Amino acid sequence: MPEIIPKIRTSVFLLIFGMIFGVMVALVLLAIFIGRTDEVALMQISLAIGELLIPVPIFLWVRKMHSAPRRCFRLKPVSMWSLLAALPLGAGLIILTEELDRIIQMLIPLPENFSQITNFMKVDDFVSGFFSIGVVFIFGPLVEELVVRGFFQRVLEYRYKDATKAVLVSALTFALIHFNPWWLIQIYIIGIFLGYVAWRTNSIWVPFLLHAMYNGSSSLISNLDESLLPWWCIWKGHVSPPLLITGAVLLYWGLKTFIRVTPLAERDEDVIFIENMYQPTQPPLDNQ
Repeated sequence: MPEIIPKIRTSVFLLIFGMIFGVMVALVLLAIFIGRTDEVALMQISLAIGELLIPVPIFLWVRKMHSAPRRCFRLKPVSMWSLLAALPLGAGLIILTEELDRIIQMLIPLPENFSQITNFMKVDDFVSGFFSIGVVFIFGPLVEELVVRGFFQRVLEYRYKDATKAVLVSALTFALIHFNPWWLIQIYIIGIFLGYVAWRTNSIWVPFLLHAMYNGSSSLISNLDESLLPWWCIWKGHVSPPLLITGAVLLYWGLKTFIRVTPLAERDEDVIFIENMYQPTQPPLDNQ
């Protein structure tokens, strides 16, 4: 089955429409059940359902075009060595972006209504535990990688014919769709690393692992009392210098190791650009 490459504006439309569709379903659920159950649990369930619905328009488009879903969403296997090498890379990225987040919030304090977002990751009962573990740690990263690195960035790579530009644009898109200007820089930096490993492996599984690690660490931090953390983790409101140095070493060593054990994946050449599907064939010339 061939893979159909849509135009960039079509991929942007499908991405935006999927987000609107997910948000609208979440809002409808809130409107129907508000006041009938715990509000935090209701919001968590609504957000979970909305998140899972984001890829639906893209899946429908892929099916309509009889394209190859496995290739359109980069559902290709990767080696165990690539996954293992990504672990120190992800750990280093988590440590360094945590300090960057603290510096940004010192310069531009997070408003109270935005700071309440962390409450959604608190584990108090079964519903909140499912939301934090199932959605934040597994389904959320999987959906976002399918949509952003699997589908959207792949379209950009073919259209731009420039991997660097495709990674930078997809990372910016990834940052913007989170709708939080206080996290824009951190998410953009993370998106660059996710985009790079997706391009190198031509698969979403390594970026999914890194994404899940980052979300899982955020959920863990939200559920821990910072005063219980040892001195070598937090120092005067910042990530401690020894841990920062460790994070930098892990990031450098992990990236270097990942590149060494992960050969550049072959690009799929047998793709069809959608504008070429409907070009009329030229009739054969009559022999004179």
